[in-house]
Amino acid sequence: MQIKQINWMLSLVALAGLATLGCAEGGLGSKARKGELIQASNEVPAGLEGTEVEAPYPLGLPSAVKGRGIYQANCASCHGTHYTAQERLDLAANKPGVLDRLKAEGREPGNPNEKAKVGPDFGTRDWRFQRTPAELYQLVAYGSDKVEPKGNTFIPRTGKDGKPLGRLHPGPDGRMGSGWMSHIKDDRGGVSVAANDPMPVWHAIYYAWSRSIVGVAPDQYKKVWDVYGQNCNVCHGTMGKGDGPLARTIVPAPFNFHNRKAMAEQTDEFLYWRISEGGQFKTIPESIQKTMSRTALGLYVHQWSAMPAWKGVLTPEQRWLAVDGVRLKSYEQD
Repeated sequence: MQIKQINWMLSLVALAGLATLGCAEGGLGSKARKGELIQASNEVPAGLEGTEVEAPYPLGLPSAVKGRGIYQANCASCHGTHYTAQERLDLAANKPGVLDRLKAEGREPGNPNEKAKVGPDFGTRDWRFQRTPAELYQLVAYGSDKVEPKGNTFIPRTGKDGKPLGRLHPGPDGRMGSGWMSHIKDDRGGVSVAANDPMPVWHAIYYAWSRSIVGVAPDQYKKVWDVYGQNCNVCHGTMGKGDGPLARTIVPAPFNFHNRKAMAEQTDEFLYWRISEGGQFKTIPESIQKTMSRTALGLYVHQWSAMPAWKGVLTPEQRWLAVDGVRLKSYEQD
């Protein structure tokens, strides 16, 4: 009888603890005070919708695998050919079949587009540190990472002086700010598809995005999955859908990394900071906010969550691997 009473009392204590956590720093769904950020799960907090023009976010899963051929056909002439770390090792060892495959893809050593003519170097993380996939999508698709609607398309946004407000990118005609949306080619079953379909652009973006992972070492993906599996999986789940073994005990629920719109709006810098600091924060440092769009700040930032601060647990390198692990849930890697 005493044992049952003790267990009953412990259950009440546990429930009270969860209630306290749920109401910490203003409680679930509370209004944010000035200078603070409202808490949300995966929903849009009322009144904080972004005002910027939004990219047509991918409805399907972007694929670096599909992006390989698209990149080589449309982007390599300026940005060069990229090899994975394993491909470089296989080429050095004259592994049978590797050279033939690369030739079939137009990526063999010595091909006309092997050397990059312009930056950035997609093989390093530095180029994407303070950028988002959504910004890159707009840059490639419409010629600028700051755009405004015109008819059924978008054009670079300009200030009162008529000068572009964002970075510009050349289109297939070489003009800065002209965009690739109507020209980028996607080979599907031997048929070239290009008619304003956003998916080929997203495939190419994530192919370029992932070069700084696959080019590091043959076992880089294993390192990424090891960090994610050992530290993130228990809450966010193996597939990153926010359905890990502890997910039902956590309020708000762990984030679903398959929310492609949310992931496309986040910089690596923000994700690294968020993982490092954990979920118990009220504001984001100004230096981090400067790298984020209004949409990102307003829609997908949690004021509170149960995630611990990992900066005292994981090394900086491990936290960067966790960032890549989170990213890899939102696209198909090669």
